[in-house]
Order: sequence, then structure tokens, then C-alpha cells
Amino acid sequence: MAPGKRPRDGAGAGGSHHDPLRAPRGGGISKRRRPVTGDRDGDIDMDSAPRISGDTAGRGGRNPRRANGDGKRGGVQGSLARLTPTARENLLSKAERSAAGKGSDKKVAIKIRGMKDSKASGNRDGGLRSLLDFIERKASKGRPITLGRAVVRGEDVCLTVSQEDAQNILRLNGYTFAGVPLAIETDDAAATQGSGASTTGQDGNTSDVKTKMLGMLASRYDADGLLLNLSSLGTDPIMIELKAVETKALAEKTFKALLFLVSQRFDSKDAKDAAIQAVSLANNGIQDVKEVFNLARDLPRLRRLDLSGNSLQDFSGLSKWRHEFRLLEELHLVGNPLTSLPNYPKQVIEWFPNLQILDGQQVRTPKEAADTLMEWFPRPIPALPSNLRDGGNNVAGAFLGAFFPAYDQDRPALLKQFYDDESVFSLTAEPEDSSAPYKTFTRNLEKIGARDPATHQRLFSGAAVIAELWSRLPATRHPALDDLNLWKIDCHTFRSLADPTGMGEAMGLIINVRGQFEEPDPAGQVPLRRKFHRCFILAPSKPGAPHPFRVLSDQLSIMPGQPWGAPAQVTPAVPTQPAQVPIALGDAAQPGPVAPDDVRANLLFEVSRRTGMTAEYAEMCLGAANWDLELALTFFEQKKAELPPEAFLQPS
Repeated sequence: MAPGKRPRDGAGAGGSHHDPLRAPRGGGISKRRRPVTGDRDGDIDMDSAPRISGDTAGRGGRNPRRANGDGKRGGVQGSLARLTPTARENLLSKAERSAAGKGSDKKVAIKIRGMKDSKASGNRDGGLRSLLDFIERKASKGRPITLGRAVVRGEDVCLTVSQEDAQNILRLNGYTFAGVPLAIETDDAAATQGSGASTTGQDGNTSDVKTKMLGMLASRYDADGLLLNLSSLGTDPIMIELKAVETKALAEKTFKALLFLVSQRFDSKDAKDAAIQAVSLANNGIQDVKEVFNLARDLPRLRRLDLSGNSLQDFSGLSKWRHEFRLLEELHLVGNPLTSLPNYPKQVIEWFPNLQILDGQQVRTPKEAADTLMEWFPRPIPALPSNLRDGGNNVAGAFLGAFFPAYDQDRPALLKQFYDDESVFSLTAEPEDSSAPYKTFTRNLEKIGARDPATHQRLFSGAAVIAELWSRLPATRHPALDDLNLWKIDCHTFRSLADPTGMGEAMGLIINVRGQFEEPDPAGQVPLRRKFHRCFILAPSKPGAPHPFRVLSDQLSIMPGQPWGAPAQVTPAVPTQPAQVPIALGDAAQPGPVAPDDVRANLLFEVSRRTGMTAEYAEMCLGAANWDLELALTFFEQKKAELPPEAFLQPS
């Protein structure tokens, strides 16, 4: 954001022909007939270049994780435990002083001269960051000091500090910084006039500023339309009075502060989402939505959004939101240059799957939007009976028959047989499982997050690393594979794996296993029953390996354990004939009898989806194949040319 200008011709406070606090009629997001261009009407220019001289040189430009050689600059993100020792000590020190009633209400304005003539002036920021680091390091003698925001005015660097910190900083007058002696003195003129560069206003009363901002937000909220109107903030009298949008940095920080205040007014996210379903950011000179990106984090379930009358030049200015606002139904971009691009409607429609209204025109029906939205979310895999499709070579049977007994009795020997330096293993334990061995190594992405470094650290590669991990996991005892009620196994082949000999492509095999095992409880020596899911990817072995196939990937998911004597909370199995579940590995290729109703429904859906046939013909095909999916698909390919047109679903 860059400075907004005062309105002309009475368009601001006291103006009669424009009321920036009035929500659009009808309680929704209204289209603008004419885009407002430039800054003549007082809009905030949210992406113009910031000024070097006289502008706020915020500390926000620093890398929050950066630390200098003395450790004086630490990241102040997250919890107290993540602070550097110096910053943590400073924070606690301030808290103690506040509790003792000393406070730090009285501030001292200081100006520092010499930076412009120093060797650091050639830095990107003119040497400001290096200067502030130097002052903090030298002044933190006996008590740590962390400086706040600084303002560059001509030859001087101006900042406001507490009286106690000011004494230590003034002692540095005459110290040499980057080859130049510094002149440090109090800034009496700034103390009298107020810096005017802080969002706290001229009187520095944060509570008063908060009250004014809350009043502005209340006046801009339309309860009938569930609309928060944040359009034309540059002409708002309160924003002008607080000087909260005079610079790019201040305007962006003010927007974040407004969203923070909005969040504080609600007890939960659900309450906030229910109360605010529409937001207008029209006529704010936005050139890139990264300036207001926090809107997607604070109101992700927004239904209607007005960005009209801004300065979005192309799709790159909107692309930061391409994976956000998945429930957005209505979007207005009229008055932005990007609307003149050839692929404008198509690109925006693709980025927002639930979008139905774009610039007042319907682009999807509600049903089309619902279907598109469903494609963005994973669908549950239907629970089918065990089914082994491994190309007829019984690879899955041979592997599983050797794997689980060896995993229970001799894990090092198992690793030598089927794992090599390219094998990968990961473990996922349910969040409520408090077992120390599993909790330490779990790679549960729902708990630790996909961007957490632990997602890479807990992906164990190579047989040697996997062996070290397995040695720390509890002992197990799996039931025999011929106990059909305790296992569910599915496997199928796939192509396009790299052949280890370098001779083109090889065939791979995916095996999914669901079952349970016993595990001794270290505390009471009472066996625990745990359910698990294990997914293997098998590939041809390298030359010289003990087996013709190896494990490329092994992913183990473990559920919370129950004492063996406790009743297992499982869904009763549907009684079936033994031949229905082809888990007898040698008979995997033989079809089973008619499946139960729930399984038949899943098979019907799958055949109809893959072939395009109607439900009636899909049932005929499956019946001829004794309800074997692969055999039914084979029959379809053989008879496809002979089927009548009515056998296929007609396009709607």
C-alpha cells in the first residue's frame, strides 16, 4: 500500500455528496457503474513503491529468523519458547516492569545522524537495518534492548523509545558506525509534534485508536446483507484522522489490524463465518491481492467478494488466491485492467470452483458449481472385499506370506531380503495415540502440517535407516493370513516404473493391507490389540538381490491400542461364503459368487463409471462375470462394439 490522498471537493469528512460509511443498498455487494481510477478520490494505492525518505522504515522487512553474531536479533514469532534468549529476556523484563507499576508510557524521541555518510549506506535499505542492529547491540549492556519502528527524515533516523532505553542509547553519541561517528540526541521537535507515523495516532493512545477502529467497522457492517464494507478506505474520515493509510507499510498493517479486530468480536470461527459472508474491497487501488492476502486466512468461507475499481493488471495479481475461497459464489472485478484479457472469464472460473456469479453474470448453475466443487475434495474409497490382482504370478501372496512372520520374529533379516538403499518407510499414528515409540516418529500430516520440516525428517530412506527405526518400535504378533475375518487385502499392478537395469519401464505392484496385531504393553505386560493399515509398493529388484522384487515404499498407519481382554469395537462383518474373499492367495484369479448388496452397489457404480453403460447393462455385465470387476471389464471390451446405443448413458 502506498499513501492515500485527502479527498477533494468535500469528498472526505464533512463532504455531502459521498458517504464512505454507508453500505451498498440491498445489503449485498453492488456493482460500480464506473471504475474510480487513480488516487484523486482518496483511494489507497496498495501496491505503489514506498518512499525512501520520510517513509516508515518498518522492522517488518527483516527476516524474523535472522540473528547476528551476538544473538541480539531474534525472531519474535510464535510462542515464547521460540524467541531467542535475548528477546525472551527483554519480553519478560518488560512484563516485570509493567507488573511493578513502573510502566513505559512516557516515551523519548531520539534522532541519529551519520547513517547516510556511512559505508552501510550502499545497502538495499540504506543501512537502516545495520544501524539498528548496531544500536541494539551496543546499548544492551546489562539490560537487553529491542528497538521498534524507525523513520528516516532527511539525514536523521528517528525513533521513539522508553526513558530507560533512551539513557543507554544516548550514551552511544560519538560511537563509530561503519567508519562514521554517530551523532545521537533527543528530538524535541518530534516529541512536541508527535511522529504521525504510527497507527496509534498522534496522541499515542492505543486504546483510543482501537475504539475508533471498532466504531468504523461497526458503521461499515451491514447485518442484513452479512456484508463487511471495506471499500474506499483512503477516504474514510477515521483512517485520515489516524493517519493509518499514509504509507504502503501502514496501509497493509492497518488492514491486518482491522481483520484482527473483527476476529476478536466473535467467540469462534464458525460464528465469524456465519456473520460475515460478503466483503467489499472496492476502490482501494489494489494491484496485487498479496497486499490483502490475510482476508483469505481470516474469512476462508466467504461467499461474496467485491474487488471492483482496483488496479489488478493481470492474473498474477489475483493468482495468490487461486487455491483460496473454495466456497466463493459471487465475485466482482469490474474496473480492473485484467478484465480486458482474452482468457479473463475462463481463468477466474477455473480458480474458484464454486463461483456462480462473475461481474453480475451467471457463469455456473448451482448444480454445476456443486459438481465442480466435489472434484476438489477427495472421495472415500469404497470398502470392497479382498481382491488380489497381481498378474497371475502370485507375487503378492509370496511377499505377504513371508513379510508378516518375519516382521514379528526377525526384522533385520526381513530388511535384507526385501529392502535396499532406495526403499522408503513412514509411520502414521492417530493423534490420540499416546504411545511414545509411535508418537515420536509419526508423520501424521493432519497433526504436524504438510509444511513442517518433520514431514521430511520422518520419511526414513534406506534399509539401514529403516532398520534403526524398526529396532525402536514395539514387538508385534500378526494373525495367520488364512484367518479371513482379520484381514482385508487389495492389490493391483501398474506400469511406468523405471527398470533397475536401465532397460526401459517395469511393472509395479501396489498392495493395501488392513488387519490387526498384538503388542505387549510395557507398563502392565497386557497385550494390546491394534488395528493397522499398511501400503506397499513393490518393484523389480536390482541385479544380485535375494528376491526378484523389492519394497520401494512402505507406509504403516496405526490406530490406538485396546487391552486384549476389552471388546473390540469393530463393525460386524457381513456373513459371506469363504470363496467370496479371494484371500487364499493361490486362488486369486478365480471369480467369487454374487456379492452382498452394498458391495454390488459399489461394483455397479465402478463399472458404469468406467464404461459409460447404464445401470441395467452394467448389472448384466457383472452378472455374466460372477460379479468380478476385472472380468466384467474384460467382457465389456470384447462386446463393446456389439452393444446397442441404449446400453450407454446419454449426455445430459
